[in-house]
Amino acid sequence: MAAEHVDAGGRDWRDYLLVLSVALGLAAGGFLASNLLSLPLVVLFSATDLSLESAAGYALSTLVQGIAFVLVVLGYMRYGDHLRLLDIRWPSLSQPRRTLRDVGWVVGGFVVLLVASQAVGLALQQFGLTPGTNRVVDAVRSDPTLALYLVVLSFLATGPGEETLFRGGVQGVLRRVFSPVGAVVGSSALFGLAHVTAIVAASGVGGVWGYVVSTFVLGLVLGALYEYTDNLLIPILVHGAYNAVLFAQLYLVETSGLGLLSP
Repeated sequence: MAAEHVDAGGRDWRDYLLVLSVALGLAAGGFLASNLLSLPLVVLFSATDLSLESAAGYALSTLVQGIAFVLVVLGYMRYGDHLRLLDIRWPSLSQPRRTLRDVGWVVGGFVVLLVASQAVGLALQQFGLTPGTNRVVDAVRSDPTLALYLVVLSFLATGPGEETLFRGGVQGVLRRVFSPVGAVVGSSALFGLAHVTAIVAASGVGGVWGYVVSTFVLGLVLGALYEYTDNLLIPILVHGAYNAVLFAQLYLVETSGLGLLSP
């Protein structure tokens, strides 16, 4: 995988504790950096009597968060670790077969992610759990134009930001001492728990855990894609496409009543 993996021989519990601490620190650092970088937005919007709950506020906050996540991982690589975490392979006209194979992974991964999303939703219903509502959904219902912004930002901010932090950073760090399965499961667990704050209070405990489980399963798919392909660009594009489709559908639902997928 992209992260430098050290042989497990001679490793003790302190090695695992250190890696877990770094992984947790990266995840927490990403959100802390996002909040810090968002402070100028809070000041700006307060001075202009605008609201961060508006379409423009949500869009800018999403962009800032994506940038913050990437900066934290790059900063850790530059100043805290000096080891390569990110493996990104760009399309190349000089290697058409490899590029075509990567395109196939993106298309296949996107389909698997959609199927997994619907399957986990049906499975949760059997246990009486329904994934809660992400607060951005309520924001889109108040102003459907926001969904159009978020379609674009899915590729420019959310996909790159979250995949760089959780797959490139967290999973890459865990991969140094854990097996591929352990690293994917660990990063996916943090990925799911990180979305707790995005669930509206009205969802209740069942809604929160339903959303965490759903996001965890989607994280498994994205983590497996990165582990297998050694190309962070693939889960970035799959994640971005998945979110973009959901926001496009939400826009259609709110403006014309059309919709095919369960969010």
